[in-house]
Parts: sequence; structure tokens; C-alpha cells
Amino acid sequence: MKCSMQTSRQRLDTAVFLCFCFLAPLFTPALVNAATLPKTAKLVPNETIVLVEIDDFTELRAQFEKTNLYKFIKDPAMSAFVEDLKSKWREKKQDEKNEDIPGILRDVDVWPRGRIALAVVLNEQMEDMDDPPVLFITQWGDGIDKVKDAVDKNVEKAIEDGARREIEEYRGVRIVTMTDKTSDTFSFCFWEDCLIGGVSLDHLKFVVAQIEGAGSSTLADDDDYNASFRALGSDGPGQAGFYVNIKQIITMGLAEDEEGEIKTMIDNLGLSNVTSFAGTIDPAGGPGGGSLAKALLKINGEKKGICKMLEVESVGLRIPRFVPASSSAVSVIHLDIKKAFAELSDIIGNFSPQAAAMLYMPLVPSNSPSEPPLVLKTGLIDHLGSRIVIAQSVKKSSSDPGAASTEGQALIAIAIDNRDALEKSLSLLHSTFIAPNNPDARRELLGHTIYSIDLSKFLPFLAAGARGPDAPKMPPWGFTVTDTHLIFAPEAAVERTVRTLGGGIESIDSAKWFAKAKANIPSAMGLAGMEDIAATMEPIWVTMRESKKENKEERSRNELGVGMSTDSIFPHVTFSPGGSEFFDLSLLPEFDAVRKYFGVSAFYGISRPDGFFFEAKYLNPDGIR
Repeated sequence: MKCSMQTSRQRLDTAVFLCFCFLAPLFTPALVNAATLPKTAKLVPNETIVLVEIDDFTELRAQFEKTNLYKFIKDPAMSAFVEDLKSKWREKKQDEKNEDIPGILRDVDVWPRGRIALAVVLNEQMEDMDDPPVLFITQWGDGIDKVKDAVDKNVEKAIEDGARREIEEYRGVRIVTMTDKTSDTFSFCFWEDCLIGGVSLDHLKFVVAQIEGAGSSTLADDDDYNASFRALGSDGPGQAGFYVNIKQIITMGLAEDEEGEIKTMIDNLGLSNVTSFAGTIDPAGGPGGGSLAKALLKINGEKKGICKMLEVESVGLRIPRFVPASSSAVSVIHLDIKKAFAELSDIIGNFSPQAAAMLYMPLVPSNSPSEPPLVLKTGLIDHLGSRIVIAQSVKKSSSDPGAASTEGQALIAIAIDNRDALEKSLSLLHSTFIAPNNPDARRELLGHTIYSIDLSKFLPFLAAGARGPDAPKMPPWGFTVTDTHLIFAPEAAVERTVRTLGGGIESIDSAKWFAKAKANIPSAMGLAGMEDIAATMEPIWVTMRESKKENKEERSRNELGVGMSTDSIFPHVTFSPGGSEFFDLSLLPEFDAVRKYFGVSAFYGISRPDGFFFEAKYLNPDGIR
């Protein structure tokens, strides 16, 4: 298969088209039943590497209307923003010169009814393994005639632009193949109320044949596919699901591996028995009408390499008392650091024994015959425990205690086994490597030593210049060693933690949002994450509202993404103001008007004999059902 700009455009149009179908519940009127199709996994080849589907779009819409997101969008406080967005979307659709919108989206004014599925197939017939063909299946119910009219209109326009059309009958189904000026092709057909299409004619014929009763090998015959979804539980109404066939991706990678490099990498990383990653999403299937998502990284047999290194231990959830109630997010990882280090050493050794040996070389040489050199494993790793806690909080504006800032503070606490031995090693490392010849970089406080660190010295991307000319200066960070934990945070947070070790503050256990999230975490888990979404979202919301249209000259668009702030080394959701012709963020209401729609999230993961299982819940605020 040729890789061209036009082919990429076809795939982009398909992706936009399907994404729009997935978001259609925002505007869809009452729906009717669609024709009955076999399960999608019974329609696609067993070489399918990605399958994303909604089995019943009608039920998805019904579930979506129960969610907080739907109530949030329908709230009168949001009407100005939503109506402005709808108006601009209608204008964009009517602009035939706008190539950002596929033609069929511009001409179709109905929405899917039953099945929506997207599949990517990768097999030995593919000439370009980096550009596998996409296949889609959509059901339209009684709106299928309007879809046919829109498709016919777009086909005629393509012919006017120089495309060639070929029609053939296959098992009683009329298949149309369009070939553009660059010889790239796209095939589609209608079956009852379904529009089915894709880049590969063979894959389209495969789906048609399966619908008509053929007995070819399909994804539904794959043991790992079936085992994954059995482990995730039965289908719920309106459930969306996805499946990534890692086993097939590895198989095809090995088939192209003439030099054996891919096989060596997979074996060294211990990925040869990782078979798949599957998940389900229930919009309103969680506790109290909240959302629920589950996922399974399936592994056949014993975990090896990276999977063994990251194998978390299932124990009870305990948060140190020095984590304050003001925290807006807390994560816990139960990882045996000693075992993880040993496995990391083995993995590196598989690639390069010399590189692995460097892990055991002295960090600081010995100063006397009676003192051994400082070695990473014996000096640091052997004194660490098996629990890592990360807490994040939203920092309030110093000028207005009631206002929220866009930045927060992170605190990392690692459980330890031997305070004296660990502090001796860290003190030596700090004085000889981190802050040499700088006695002011450490100070005593209530029986603890606080060590200062200039992070930009070791992580250049955190330097003010690297983060932009207007980026504020990174505050000083530091660490200290307590009887139970190694604490790493902005120096001011380290000091506050030391001052409150004996009590005197409300711990995270007293926070209502945390108690609610914790109640949805099992008694034994390997990792967990809990977040007060209202507290996290407020500073982002404030920044969005304050973004002015005048900024259009400075940036091409508003940017909502993942970034860094001055008080946290961890990536988190950020908002960068700029111009946008589509979103007028000044129309957003005050956050207090919509705060009631932002609840709590709870996430956990466990290691099981069949792999790693994950579950995430969005919990509605009290009073929202």
C-alpha cells in the first residue's frame, strides 16, 4: 500500500467522522431500533490489531443523558457558550471550502442508531506496515436514506474532481470503490441500514462475507480476546469497548524483522507473552450513576522483564498523616523498589552487560579504608521500602486567599527501612554531587535536615528559559528523611511537613472527598489514584474564562493539554490561553455556577495471574444523580 498525503487525509476524515458519531449524543433526537448485526468481533479478521466499538448507540445516548457531563452541558449557565459553539459548528459545516470537515459530515443531518465500530487490520498482505488500513461499520436506522443521498453527493463531487468509480456485486451487495488521482482507493457498501467502508477492498469483502454467513477465522475466535472481555465482565447497556491485539502487532513486527533486532528487544524487555490490552467504558454504569471504566493488560504465563519490574503488591491503602487535607489528588504505588531495581538491572544487562555493571559502580568514592564507597544499590536502594505516595494540591493566590491559582504543589513520600543508613548516604551524595561546597544548601529543623536541590541543574527542561520567556522561576526544591519516609517536594512544603510530623494539621483522611474516593478502592490494591476534580478543575476554568480574544495575535489557538508548573515536576492538565475562532471561552460562567457537576475520581490497579487489571470510577457529587 502506498503511503501518501491523500491516504492520510482519508484516514483523518474517517477518524473525524467516527469521532463525530461518538459525540453525537450531545445533539441527537429520539432514536429508533436498528437492524441486528453479528458481534463486530465476528465480522473482522483475526489479524485485527485495534477494535473500538459501541454496540448500541441508542443505549449509549440513554446512558449519556444520565451523566453529569450531559447535565453540565444542559445547565442554563452553560447555554451561552453551548449555543455559540453550535452556531459556529453550523457555519463551519456550511462552508464547502473548509477541508477540516469531511464532506459526508457536511451533508448528513441524522445520526447513527445502532453499531459504531472502527477496526485496524494488520496482516502479511500489507505493503506498508506503518500505515495499516482502517475499516468502519456504522448503523443509521431509518436515517439510512439520508446517508445514502449524502454519500452519492460526495461520490459525484469526487468524480468531478477526477476520481474514478468502480462498482461490483459481491454476495448480493453492491460495493463501490473510489480511486483518486494518486491511485489511492476507498471502498464502501450499504447493507440494510449499515454503511461499511475502508481503505482495503479485501477487508470490506471479508465483513460482507461474514454478515452473509461465511465461516472464516475472526477476532471472535481468538482465545485472548474472549478471555479479556470475560475478565472485564458482561456488557452493560450503552457500553463502549476497545481491544488492542498486542500479540498480532508483535507477530507482524517479527515477520518484518530480517536482522532479528525486534525479537531481541522483545525478549530482553520480557514482552513476548503480553497478548492484549482491552477495556470497557460505561457512561453511567458506576456507583450512584457515575461513570465506570475497566481495562486489562493480558499476560499469558509468568510476568517477565518490564512487567515483572512493575509488578505491584496488593496491600491495604494507607496514607501518611503528614499528607494534608488540602491535597486535591493523591496517588499510591505499592512497588518493592529492591525487586524492581534487580529486575531493571537484569533488563539492562540483557542489552548490555557493561551498562548494567555501571549501576553498581560507586557514586562517591571512598574517602578512607574504613568507609566503603557509596553505591546506588547498597547505599540507597536497599534502604527503601515498597510504598510511594504522591500528593498534589492547588495553591491559592497570595493576593486573594479566596482565589485559585493555576499552579499546585506536589509532594513525594517514599517509605524507607533504615533512616540512619539512608540519610548517611544521601548526606554524602548531597555534599559531593548535588550541592558541593555549598553549606547553605542544608539546614536543620526540629531534628531533621532539609537538603536543598536546584532541579534545573539536573533537569534542564525545568529551567525558566527552557519553559518560555514568561515562565516564572522554579522555586527551590528539597528533601528530608524522617523515621518512615524520604520526602521530596518544594522546599517550603518540606518544611511544613517537618513542622507537622507530630500532628497539629488535618490529614488527608479527614477530607470528605478523599473518604468518598477511598470507599471505592478495594481493601487490597497495587496502585491507586484519587482526585477532587472540582479542586483540580477550578484553576483551569478560571484561566480559560480570563483568556481574552486579543490573544489571537499571540497564539493560534487555546491549548488544553498536559504540562508542567513551577511547583510540580509531574505532568498535569494545563491551559494556555490564545486565540480561537471556534471557542469563545469568555462565555463560560463563573466556576461556582457549575461546581456542583464536578465530583471525585477513584482509580486502582492490581497485579493478577492473567496480567494487570485497572478500574476507574467517576463519582458524582452528593445530590447529583
